[in-house]
Amino acid sequence: MFVVTIDIRAQTASFRVPEQHTFQPTLPLPPITTLIGWMGAALGLPFDHAMAFKKEHNLAFGVIGSHAGEMRDLWRYIKIKEKTAIRDVLIKEYITDFAAMIALGAPLEEDVRALAAAFHDPVYALTLGTSDDLVKILHVSDVVDADEHPHADFENTVLSGDKTGLYDPAIDLQATPVSYTIRSPQVFLLPTDFSFEGSTGGRRVSRRALFTFVGSPITLKAPIPAHRADGLTFALLQ
Repeated sequence: MFVVTIDIRAQTASFRVPEQHTFQPTLPLPPITTLIGWMGAALGLPFDHAMAFKKEHNLAFGVIGSHAGEMRDLWRYIKIKEKTAIRDVLIKEYITDFAAMIALGAPLEEDVRALAAAFHDPVYALTLGTSDDLVKILHVSDVVDADEHPHADFENTVLSGDKTGLYDPAIDLQATPVSYTIRSPQVFLLPTDFSFEGSTGGRRVSRRALFTFVGSPITLKAPIPAHRADGLTFALLQ
């Protein structure tokens, strides 16, 4: 698997949990569909074309990241109910001072080199969440041939599947600073594919999968395949 890594920062980011409306909590890290859309923006592709590009080139994505703070923003909006305009509010969660390493991998080296070139000169402004959540790219790595190997120790990343009961905490509480926030793994059922409704621009979820969002360090009881690039180990998602 050929891999390129991208070092990014964002003042704010928001990864809305699907089907949450009046209160919109955020995931701690971008899900795979967000990463596909983010790649599409760099390439200048609409989301449906980005999904097709991902499938055609058998792309995989990995993320390792953390944030320094969290906030909630109150939004006022107008909705139509029985032909009547009603004012209402919703609450959106954001994470702040977000830092991450994003990995993109593919079986063919030329495909990954094309992605690396796109992130050196993206077609559209890159965001993580709303259009205000601009992303700054600090570094795009060289493309490397990353061998697959079993790995069990993970922190601040996303793993495929439900890892509930399949890990042991790997944090030393006595050596942990008081300011450190301990984050247990969280499991979410998230969309991984959509059916698109032609020229109307509509889309429907066609497939979902479980993902485990890891915060504080854990050790899996059974290692899983991973790839090492730019000094980090990524569990790539497809």
